[in-house]
Amino acid sequence: TFAYPTIKDRCPIILCKIIDHLYRERINIGTEFGTEAQESLKNIIEQLSKLRYEMQTNKPISKLSDGGENCNVWNAYLDKAQENGEGVTWYSATWMWVECYMYRRILSSFLDTQQLQKFDFFRHQKEEGFRESLASMSELGSWLQDQLEGAQQHSSTQMETNFKTLIRISLWGNKCDLSISAGSKQSATGNIVEQLHQLETKILADSSHRAWECVQAGGCNQILDVVMDNAGFELFTDLCLADYLVTSNLVKKVRFRLKNQPWFVSDTNPHDFHWCLDTLSNNETDNTLKNLGTRWKNYVDSECWEVHVDPFWTYPHVFSEMETCDPQLYSTLAQANLVVFKGDLNYRKLVGDINWETTIPFKKALQGFQPSNILSLRTLKADVVAGLAEGQAETANSTDKQWMINGNWGVIQYAGLM
Repeated sequence: TFAYPTIKDRCPIILCKIIDHLYRERINIGTEFGTEAQESLKNIIEQLSKLRYEMQTNKPISKLSDGGENCNVWNAYLDKAQENGEGVTWYSATWMWVECYMYRRILSSFLDTQQLQKFDFFRHQKEEGFRESLASMSELGSWLQDQLEGAQQHSSTQMETNFKTLIRISLWGNKCDLSISAGSKQSATGNIVEQLHQLETKILADSSHRAWECVQAGGCNQILDVVMDNAGFELFTDLCLADYLVTSNLVKKVRFRLKNQPWFVSDTNPHDFHWCLDTLSNNETDNTLKNLGTRWKNYVDSECWEVHVDPFWTYPHVFSEMETCDPQLYSTLAQANLVVFKGDLNYRKLVGDINWETTIPFKKALQGFQPSNILSLRTLKADVVAGLAEGQAETANSTDKQWMINGNWGVIQYAGLM
């Protein structure tokens, strides 16, 4: 499976890149955060090197002791895994939560300092990916502005066409994932709207019509929640979808749900979100991007768009456990008419990271997790998938042996309350 090379190779490479970045930038970090911060980098690098050693030598996974906000949640989860007789070493523990643990453990080394507790050790990579995608953003932004003109007067057929197009754009934006490339450069190139036709054959499941029916029936006062994945180009595609839904009067409010810490290299946190809007609105060389950035900042200021940081997204739990361990979040999601889950990790948590038969219905794979109507937009980067037609997995495999893990195939899957 993809689990073994992830823990054996990809995760240690990610750690090495953090260590290398901290060492190379130690002077700049000292200038920005002070000499004490620069001194504390030595201890952080030692802790990260120790983490890498533990990972590569299959040591037992240790409890957290940094006093962070979800420290007790993680430690209780480790206790429960041990009580249930599950493996609790790096190569024997369940892949999904042990990979999540690595990112929480990285954070722990920074929480032990006074000056660098809020330091985003992936920020430079995310911002580099953003800048390298600006040309693609500009082309997509120009197309979006054309669709936004008179959007409220569009026919139902035109709205549906644009909705399905933007859903696909948001889906393929998910290809830009720095954790899969172990932190190597990932950016968008070319015109994504023009690329959609050739990508259509790579969509293994398409419930976009059912999602459209859900949005259309929800009324103009409905709330849409987006559980975010990557910053950079993918974030831009999600904002384009949200803008069209609001402008066309299909949705009254969009709530973006972000991570509360640096996570899986490129996941969106609040700084990434606001930095994106600020950078776009301050762009003096591209009026399209400048206008969209200003427009989107106004949505946030007017609370038409809301940014929510929910601790649960960086818990070790799968989503079928949410109603028990975070009932308040579950109830909040139930306020939305549709909850859109972006990306691979969210998908894995939706279906419990279980090695389902690929033909099991998507809704059944959710194992009762249904706070609202659910739409998953995911390019496959792990060998877990549900909801495919009979024989579809075999056909994909005959075409591409790496179809489950290379991010070149996607699913648009819907599970309705009814």
